[in-house]
Amino acid sequence: MTVNRTKIIQAQVLVATLLLAAPVLALSKEEQAANHYLKAAQLLDDLQQVPELELGLEQYRLVIDAFASVYKADPASDHCDDALFNISEIYSSMAERFMEDKYRKTAIESYAYMIREYPQSKLRQRALDNAGKLRNFVYPSDSALTILASSPGAPRNQLLVSMTSDAFTKASSLAGTVIQPPNRSQIGRTPATIARLRHHSYTNGTRIVLDMNQHAAVMFNKLKNPQRLYIDFLASQTSSHNTKSFDLQIHDNLISTAKLAQNRHNKARLVLNLNQAIDFDMFWLDNPIRLVLDVRVSGTPQAARTIQALKMGSSPLPAPQAASATATGRLSLTRALGLKLDRIVIDAGHGGHDTGSIGSGGTREKDVVLDIARKLGERLEKELKAEVIYTRKSDVFIPLEDRPKIANIRQADLLISIHCNSAEDSRVRGVETYYLNFTKDAWELSVASRENAAANRSIHELEDLVEKIALEEKIEESQEFASSVQKQLYAGISGHSASIRDRGIRKAPFMVLIGAEMPAILAEIGFLSNRADELLLEQSSFREEVADHLFKGIAAYANSLGVLTMQQTSQSGSAQLN
Repeated sequence: MTVNRTKIIQAQVLVATLLLAAPVLALSKEEQAANHYLKAAQLLDDLQQVPELELGLEQYRLVIDAFASVYKADPASDHCDDALFNISEIYSSMAERFMEDKYRKTAIESYAYMIREYPQSKLRQRALDNAGKLRNFVYPSDSALTILASSPGAPRNQLLVSMTSDAFTKASSLAGTVIQPPNRSQIGRTPATIARLRHHSYTNGTRIVLDMNQHAAVMFNKLKNPQRLYIDFLASQTSSHNTKSFDLQIHDNLISTAKLAQNRHNKARLVLNLNQAIDFDMFWLDNPIRLVLDVRVSGTPQAARTIQALKMGSSPLPAPQAASATATGRLSLTRALGLKLDRIVIDAGHGGHDTGSIGSGGTREKDVVLDIARKLGERLEKELKAEVIYTRKSDVFIPLEDRPKIANIRQADLLISIHCNSAEDSRVRGVETYYLNFTKDAWELSVASRENAAANRSIHELEDLVEKIALEEKIEESQEFASSVQKQLYAGISGHSASIRDRGIRKAPFMVLIGAEMPAILAEIGFLSNRADELLLEQSSFREEVADHLFKGIAAYANSLGVLTMQQTSQSGSAQLN
C-alpha cells in the first residue's frame, strides 16, 4: 500500500487555506475531494501501524470507504488516481491477509478501472505491473487448484498447494508455476539442503516429509504412462547429492516408490510413482523446517481423512492437515502457526470449604466435577498422549485467581474448568459452555457472580481485571474451543432426556479464566438444582460419559487446528506424524 506524499501536502495546503478563509465558504468539489483524501491518507497511515494479523475486515473497509469518498466527491480531482490506486493496494493486502481470492480479483478490477479512467496517471505503469502479478495467483474458477501466497513476514506454515486429480486437465497452465515460500526472506543465499526423506501410510492417504535446513521455492507437475507426480526444489540439493539418491519403497495403495535425487546442479527432484489417481496438499512446517506432502485417494475431502491404521482406542482422529478457519472465516495466529496441543490444564471447580452448588439430594458440585476431571485427564493422557495438569486432584480449595496462574506457569496450551450449574427455577436443565469476554446478559452475569463468589479481589483491582479481559488475545480461539466442547457435550448428554437443552456458547468474566494465556473455557455440565440432572450426576457411569464427551470436544478442537498432539502409537510402534 502506498500514499502519494505530494498529494497529501497539496491536500493539506488546500485544507489549511480553507480554514483560514473568512467568511467560511462552501467547499467546491475539488476542495471536498482534497479534504477526503487527507482524511483517507491519515487513516491509511494508522492502518499501516497495526500488525497485519490484528487487522479485521472492518478496519480495511473503513479506509477503502474513505478513499472511495474522494472519487465520489469529484471524479475530476487530481487525487482520484491516487485514491483508486490505494484502494487496489488495500484489496491486494486483504487477499494476502485473509487468503481469499475475491479480494485479489477486486484488486485487479480496481487497478483496471484506475488505468481506464486515468490513462495519463503517473501510477498507470505501477498499476499494470501490480495487476499482472496478481493475475498469476488467481485461482481457476472451478477451484480445482489452490495456490496460496503470503506477504513477507507472514507465518510460514500455511498451505502452499491443494490439488485435485483433474486439476491438470482444467488448469494445466498452472502446473509448473514456481511457488515461493510464504516468507521469501527465509530463502538463504546458499542452496537449501534436504537432509532426510520419510513417509507414513494411512488407509486413505500417505504423508511424505522432507527435512530441510531452510525453505526453498518449488515447482510441480504430473506425468502419464506411468503415472508420476514430481516436485522440483529450486536452489536445493540433497545431503548426499554427490553419492546417491534417497529412495523409499512405499508399496501402499497410492504410491509404489518415492525417489529424491539431484536433477541438476542446483535443483533436487522428488518423483512419486503412483498406483492410482490422487489428490494432494503441500505445506511447510517449522521448528524444525519440513516440507509436508499429503497424498490422498482422489475425491477424498481433507476433513474426511482418518488414521484408521493407528490404534487409538475408540476415538480415531483425522490425519494432520492445514488448520481450518475459525467461525469468523479467518486463520488466527494460533492456526496460522500450526501450534500443537501438548499440555492441557483441567480445573475441577470449587473444592475444600467451597462446595459449589448442592442438589436437593445432597450431591455436591465439588465432588462431581473432581471425579469428571480425573476421568477426562485419563482419556487425554491415554488417547491424545497429552500432558495433563490438574489445578486440584483432591478435595482442597485453590483460590480462583491462582488457577489461571497455574496454567500460565506450566505453559499450558488449553485450560478447561468444569462446573455444575444452578438456577432458581428447578425445572431448568441443559449444558452451556463459557469463554472469557464482557457481557450485559443477566443470566451470564448471574452465573459468573455465583462462580466468582470465592474470589479474593478488591474493587481497586477492577481496572486491571478489565484490561486483562479486553486485551485477551485468545478470545477467538477460546470461542472456537467452547464451540467444539459444547457441540460434543450436548450431542452426547441430550440422549438421556428431551428436556435437556442446548443452552449454547456464552461469554462472561469468570475469575478462573481471567489472565489465562491460552484458549480457556468453563463448561457447565448440568444443573444440580434440577433433581433429574442430580440423579444422573450421582452416577459414576454418567460422569464417565460426561468426561468422554468433553474429551471428544477437545479432540475436535485439536483437529480444527490441523495438528495432533505429540506422538501417536501404531501397531509397529511410535509413529511421528509431522
